[in-house]
Amino acid sequence: MKIKELLMAGFVAVTLPVVAHAEDISWVNKTYTPDVLKDSRAGDINADIKKLTGSDYKVINEFLHGVVGPASVVNNIAYISGCQPHMCMNFTTIAFDGNGHYWGYLENMDAHYTHTYNKIYGHPSPEILAMLKNRGVVK
Repeated sequence: MKIKELLMAGFVAVTLPVVAHAEDISWVNKTYTPDVLKDSRAGDINADIKKLTGSDYKVINEFLHGVVGPASVVNNIAYISGCQPHMCMNFTTIAFDGNGHYWGYLENMDAHYTHTYNKIYGHPSPEILAMLKNRGVVK
């Protein structure tokens, strides 16, 4: 082997285990959403959600601190959800895995409460999108 090939083999051997490692998110299961958002094991989850949702972050953050239930973990993906107090037809669900991927869903009414709209954040698979719409609950 040439020196260049040895160096490349060394880089691959060093980086593969790091890439294949995912953070353990099992601790999220049955933890209430506000507790997940402030837990040090979640890293900078609030900044990641803000980056994902952009200008909708204020509404989503309000819902995630509104009426909440326990989070769930399904197939190594954590789901946190919350809704608008006294109006839980308006809700959001955020999903994340241990590899830094985030997805989101918002169902809300317009300012005049005449039309419902929804938004999808990230590019969730059909299975993840179904879970987002079901607030992280398997149906």
